[in-house]
Amino acid sequence: MTRVLVAGSTGNVGSHLVRELRSRGAEVHTAAEDMHRVDRVYVCAADGPEKVARETAVIDAAAEAGVERVVKLSAMHADPASPLPAYRWHGEIEDHLRKAEVPAVVLRPAFFMTNLLMVAEGVAQSGMLPAPTAGRRIAMIDVRDVAACAAAAILDEGHEGQTYDLTGPSGVTFADVAAAIADATGRPVRSLDLTEEQARPRFEGAGLPGWLATQLAGVFGVIRAGGFERVTGHVEALTGRPARDIGAFARDHAAAFS
Repeated sequence: MTRVLVAGSTGNVGSHLVRELRSRGAEVHTAAEDMHRVDRVYVCAADGPEKVARETAVIDAAAEAGVERVVKLSAMHADPASPLPAYRWHGEIEDHLRKAEVPAVVLRPAFFMTNLLMVAEGVAQSGMLPAPTAGRRIAMIDVRDVAACAAAAILDEGHEGQTYDLTGPSGVTFADVAAAIADATGRPVRSLDLTEEQARPRFEGAGLPGWLATQLAGVFGVIRAGGFERVTGHVEALTGRPARDIGAFARDHAAAFS
């Protein structure tokens, strides 16, 4: 039985990962104090100014304990030189992981479908899905598929040293998302494509931490530049099944948009 430390077990992906690992017969640990009792480690601390320190500490402890493999949940566009905080933090952690003396796998998912849940209440109340996307396509991915990929990267052989970009099965516009939500809820939903100037007050006035407002506004800039249009087949390659599409996500979360 493979013993796995899930450092980030309460996160969007981590909570699903724990169930995936247990369903595949792994022994799951969630406390870093168990480092010397595990074979493999998944690492993803919550986003925020302490992210780099927390994740690099786990990586260093894993290397010291001689674990077989570390799987790092990163993000598409991770770059230590990025002006966007979360992408910069992920890039810095990836650099640290490359220098650590431990076999590793990096997963870089695209835009999470669950990000849509941040505006679900507004969609339910207004029937509008506003976003500054300039109509660009986004190969958004379900976090359940990310978790399944993480489980495969942790438990299956042949992944050491690899970096996988994870996407959904196709690129979708926010008009496609609105149509999927409408089909799932049986209520009309229309997308509203905002300009960058129209969207800025929404981020600045949402009461978010400064780094998060900067990150969210910047992500939509990446979307408008086509940075999430590319589709990969890595979900199916890792899990043996296609990634979930936006229609499946909308049906599974219809209550949130109602």
